[in-house]
Amino acid sequence: MIEIVDQENRAKYTDEIEAMFRMRYKVAVEGWKWNIPNVTPGYDKDQFDTDDTIYFLAYDDERNLIGCGRLNPTITPHLLSDVFAEQCDFEGIPQEKDIFEFSRFIVDKGSLTHSQAVQYNLEICLAVTEYSVANGINQLTWLAYKSMYTKSVVLWKTRPLGAPKYYEDDDSTYIAAIIDTTPLAVKRIRRFCRASDPKIVCLGSNGMNKKLPNASRARKRLVRA
Repeated sequence: MIEIVDQENRAKYTDEIEAMFRMRYKVAVEGWKWNIPNVTPGYDKDQFDTDDTIYFLAYDDERNLIGCGRLNPTITPHLLSDVFAEQCDFEGIPQEKDIFEFSRFIVDKGSLTHSQAVQYNLEICLAVTEYSVANGINQLTWLAYKSMYTKSVVLWKTRPLGAPKYYEDDDSTYIAAIIDTTPLAVKRIRRFCRASDPKIVCLGSNGMNKKLPNASRARKRLVRA
């Protein structure tokens, strides 16, 4: 299950968001060796976790937190604009109202098989894309591992924003990219999801499932009870 947390329902997810910050630290800092400036030990919350941030939380059937992702408006400070601007050396940093940044895309693979980890990755991608289509977000920027960039072109229309760059801290190469979020991309990602109807939930402030605005653009409902 993927649960979406936005400004309207955030008050109901205080504990879940705190758990997400701890999970992000465990996986990204302890596991992947990310060097995050000024990070609090055991707790990855940065300056881009703001009131405008939209979170995607992935849970297993026992409601254990397995993965996450976040969206931030590019017209406000975000990772590519304030931390990794050098990654966008082709045409600069895209910053428009209908472009959001996708970051902190993490799946905790510790207790998962390879196929389970792939499935959770795909379901987060599906939720992010469906949410974007339903809410007039036409493109997403992100800083991806080179290997993830190669895989992303199968799911979305994708193009690089700069040349690949190597970071010694975690011995990895990254590429900044921009992807198109379209109904066709939703259909394509859904084909790769082996679950025929992954459960994607967005609760309103009253605790009831809500249909997101403009969801007809996605040609299907985003919220499924």
